[in-house]
Amino acid sequence: MKSVKDVTRIFFVIFACVLFLLSTVSVAETIIWVAGIKQDSLGVDWDQPFVDLLTANGYTVQRENDTMKGSPLTTEQFDILESGDLIIISRSTGSGDYNSPNDWNSLSKPLICTTTYVTRVSRWQWLNSDALIGDGNSGCPPFHAEIPDHAIFAGVNLDENGNVSALDAAIGSGNASLANWTEYGDGELIATVADVGAVAIVYWPQDAAFHGDTDQFAGAPRLLFSCGARESTLSPVVATHGQGMYNLTEEGAKMFLNAVAFMLGKDTRVSDDGAIIPAGYQLAQNYPNPFNPTTTIHFSVPSSSTVKLSVLNVLGEEIAVLENQFVAAGEYDRTWSGFDQSGSPVNSGIYLYKLECDAVTLVKKMVLVK
Repeated sequence: MKSVKDVTRIFFVIFACVLFLLSTVSVAETIIWVAGIKQDSLGVDWDQPFVDLLTANGYTVQRENDTMKGSPLTTEQFDILESGDLIIISRSTGSGDYNSPNDWNSLSKPLICTTTYVTRVSRWQWLNSDALIGDGNSGCPPFHAEIPDHAIFAGVNLDENGNVSALDAAIGSGNASLANWTEYGDGELIATVADVGAVAIVYWPQDAAFHGDTDQFAGAPRLLFSCGARESTLSPVVATHGQGMYNLTEEGAKMFLNAVAFMLGKDTRVSDDGAIIPAGYQLAQNYPNPFNPTTTIHFSVPSSSTVKLSVLNVLGEEIAVLENQFVAAGEYDRTWSGFDQSGSPVNSGIYLYKLECDAVTLVKKMVLVK
């Protein structure tokens, strides 16, 4: 029989192992998603497609719906916005809420705005005009890549003219409130509206002047990515679903994810066959979580190597292996249905999943609820 001292020693060894495993957990970047009300009278959640796109690619999204009203920002609002790794604003929460540009422009975290309406001179002063391409325009001109080798276009299918249909034609370009303006100050013009020349995607590095007549400067990197619809009585689509509506094609979604990675300081590479090569080893949060009975685990490897993806209990004991082989660089999804290596179902509880690749080990937690 083991002594109390031996039992205590074993307990502390196990406890230390668990603490070590938890200390290696890779924390997903947190995106603060700023919008107005969460859904319209029909129950349609305007922002959900954006959120689904981000969470499916390993990001944690903290939604701030109708919480950023008022001007200037309060200390509490400011602290919330500064708490994430990246801020994305999908639309305004009211026409009078953004007339104190020093608040928003002085934020120290990178920020993406999908709504050109907010970046006009009467709001944040990113653009030196209030003029927009009219709402409800028929047709949907593509975006033209001004810098085709920019990270935002990694893996994107540009045509022979350097154009790509980034916006959903069913919603239209006018409903994305594209700027009818060509000035971008100290910024970097990444994409224009093809055949129009107006700015579509612009990047301003920290301390850059937004335009020549402004006294406003970027407190941190800023990116205008025009892809969220604005409110309009001229368009039945937007009038029904409201401002901020998801307005991206499949290629546009690639660009949006690339833009998020770019603003977070991640690199992006493309293989010879056009596939996106991850910049580093990544282990995303499983989805759904908690789950019953099946969950999906997404991971990325930047170079060909042997990969092992395993499931452990809270004691660090391996109970299932989901992947253990040589794989090419790329992104992968694997599922777990709550069975151990013998094929027996496991109990409800907290489990760990671990990615081992070369000298890298990443661990995250997941919860099975039956």
